[in-house]
Amino acid sequence: MKKRVLFEGADHTSMLPCFRRLIIDTGIRKQENLLFAGCEGPCYSMATFFSFAIRDLNLSLYFAADAKLEQIRRLEHVKGLGMAATKRGKPVKSKVLVLMSGLVHVPFENTLSLVREVSGEEGIIIGETVVPGLFEEKEWHTRIPFRYIFEFSMRNPTVYKMED
Repeated sequence: MKKRVLFEGADHTSMLPCFRRLIIDTGIRKQENLLFAGCEGPCYSMATFFSFAIRDLNLSLYFAADAKLEQIRRLEHVKGLGMAATKRGKPVKSKVLVLMSGLVHVPFENTLSLVREVSGEEGIIIGETVVPGLFEEKEWHTRIPFRYIFEFSMRNPTVYKMED
């Protein structure tokens, strides 16, 4: 698979607008499920950061710590605080699954199992990383059908479309 640049931003102020545009471009609609999967701590923080930018789209947002099905929690807007994990939940299928780069530090089988369980045939998988080329370096792109890769950084956050 090859990456084709869809759009990019100039600097850190473009991170949230780029992520928001990417999510809108997936075609996800109100009340459909979007699941972030990543490590506890840093990935959770980034999931709440990015979900803040899409809170008004009325999506059902979730976070799965370490890509474990039993660790799925709903992300909700808490007035005066921002986005936070609340009650446990398990979306049957997610329209969009965001795999975060911290997952490279947990067993890969966790990630593969989550992909099989929550991403239906119509599901869209986004790889999200601060390290350019991470998913290719780890060869995840050969086992996971990424539709998009979002490489965010303080300079030039970039959204790629994966193509054969």
